[in-house]
Amino acid sequence: MNEFDTKAHALRLQYKAQRIQIQKECDLAVGHINTDLGRVKTIEAREALWAEKQRIYEATRQSMKYNRLCYRQQLDLLQEESRAHFAANPSRTMVRRAIAMIARHAYNTGQSTLTVQIGKNRHSVLSFA
Repeated sequence: MNEFDTKAHALRLQYKAQRIQIQKECDLAVGHINTDLGRVKTIEAREALWAEKQRIYEATRQSMKYNRLCYRQQLDLLQEESRAHFAANPSRTMVRRAIAMIARHAYNTGQSTLTVQIGKNRHSVLSFA
């Protein structure tokens, strides 16, 4: 795993922990309201508790949405950083795949050598057996 995969994994774990914490807080608050609903006899008080319960559920949904949005934005930034890094610094696997692609192209065209131009005044001749 490269450094970007490690950061993405840590970000995923952090998002999961935050989501669990939001849900725990919601469950705790709703649990207290449910206990109070069992004790209260007047209709007005029950309606007020039901309204508070619905407000807590809506606040939880909004918190989850915001948490997800922040997570997606951070993940997108990390992926963009990863793309920029690997565009400037290709990994060994990327280099091996590029060379294999060039070798396949040379083999399919029936050539044993290819000339590759690197920059304006540099070129290299690749020979394949």
